Amino acid sequence: MKKQILSLALVATMVGAIAAGCSSSKTASGSDSTSTDTSKKMAPAATDTTAKPDTTKKDTTTKPVH
Repeated sequence: MKKQILSLALVATMVGAIAAGCSSSKTASGSDSTSTDTSKKMAPAATDTTAKPDTTKKDTTTKPVH
């Protein structure tokens, strides 16, 4: 009997978590931490203008064609 009550409580908890996580209601207050602020523009990434030598070695071995 204890296992049935525990399993029912766990199922209810999982269903509640899924319902809360997948809710489609939108908040008007903007308190969503995953929302992005599109009013600010991000600065472009800094580019390094100095050329660096290529240190990787090319595979010059020929492979047989099958």
